[in-house]
Amino acid sequence: MMQIKIFFTLFAVLMLIVLGANNCDADCLSGRYRGSCLVWNMKKCRDTCRQEGRTGGHCSTSLKCWCEGC
Repeated sequence: MMQIKIFFTLFAVLMLIVLGANNCDADCLSGRYRGSCLVWNMKKCRDTCRQEGRTGGHCSTSLKCWCEGC
């Protein structure tokens, strides 16, 4: 009896993780942004991502423009 409760509890937790993962949006590299993305280029990165149909964008430590909401 105790094993069944543990199994169903584990199953419920795993389902919440899987369903929650489907709802989050990941970031992706911009296809149009050219050059290094530095702190002062943040607005250019964000505008470029919005032109691509994303919700926004940000520069990473690797100097790349990442779009949000992919």
